[in-house]
Amino acid sequence: MKELLKNGGAYGAQVGHRTVFTEQGAIDRYKMFLDVCYHNLTPESSKALTEVEQDLVKIGFTWEELGKIENEYIENNF
Repeated sequence: MKELLKNGGAYGAQVGHRTVFTEQGAIDRYKMFLDVCYHNLTPESSKALTEVEQDLVKIGFTWEELGKIENEYIENNF
């Protein structure tokens, strides 16, 4: 995956209803959702987190990469 995200002919990709322009921006957005969702885990927050993960898979992340980020988040915060 390249550093600058390009979707079709335009730069940027939607992650959690916000446009991000870099891979690091996408990861940061995911970590923000992990923080919000895990500190108030409900069926609705779980669904929101799944939707963000699906956004990330669409732009080239693998489920394994996301699992690693999520596991690191859990280990460092709980």
